[in-house]
Amino acid sequence: MFTPGCITLGVSDETAWTCPTCVRDVATEYCPTCGERRLRARDLRFRGLLAQLSQSVTNLDARLIRTVRCLFRHPGQLTVRYLQGPRKPYIGPIAFFLLTNVLFVGMETLTGSNVFATPLAQHLRNQPWSEWVQPIIADHIAARGSTMAAYAPVFDKAVADHAKSLVALMVPPFAVMAAIVYRRSRRPFVAHAAFSLHFHAFMLLLLSVALLVPALDVWFGGRGLSSQLLDNALAIAHLVLCALYLYIASGPVYGARGAARVVQALILTLGAMLTFLGYRFALLWITLYFD
Repeated sequence: MFTPGCITLGVSDETAWTCPTCVRDVATEYCPTCGERRLRARDLRFRGLLAQLSQSVTNLDARLIRTVRCLFRHPGQLTVRYLQGPRKPYIGPIAFFLLTNVLFVGMETLTGSNVFATPLAQHLRNQPWSEWVQPIIADHIAARGSTMAAYAPVFDKAVADHAKSLVALMVPPFAVMAAIVYRRSRRPFVAHAAFSLHFHAFMLLLLSVALLVPALDVWFGGRGLSSQLLDNALAIAHLVLCALYLYIASGPVYGARGAARVVQALILTLGAMLTFLGYRFALLWITLYFD
């Protein structure tokens, strides 16, 4: 039979503890000052360790699924919820962008693709800056005491590595463009940065899915991205979906309406294309002079 003293002692043991970080008495599960959680006896057992791991993975999975669902089903709402709340159910813009970048790099590795990398031969022949950079590249190769045939494979491998790891370079310029296009919204720059991060996360997820199409085409005996028709079709579809995302997202984030909303979305889509070209151009110089 329990006595009142025993009941009181139980309640005291469950609620009163001293936070080891703040060194203050706390009567809640988490310290209100630093967020430290009360250490329980089961936390120091192997079963408790597994339970914490399971909880962390489950929580991340739930937040990731919720974040991806919101990104695709309600474009723009993810940015609004980051700015105004609730935030906790979703992964933050930077962490989410990094996760999508990891997934994208994994899909590129799996399918043997290089979406953002431009081989040296294309820089010399098929880019808007080709004629201008030809003598510069020739002088650079000569200064290295190498030849075009020997240097091209080295460059192509290095630019492919940079293209996967430096995707974040596209985020700031696009944020600046959004700030200019929607300057009347009087949003702080962090809003444009979050908008840019979410847009690029959308773009990377879209590209990750798109990379499966040529892989499946090759699996069934097709030419994959070697087919100009398939390559062009995927590029057009990607551009249209990005434009649609920007049009829908501009409503909740910036309050865009009417014909101006269409024009602004088209301007940002053009801006995204220019950012992509600028990224390729930047990778050329980074690879030439930092490898």
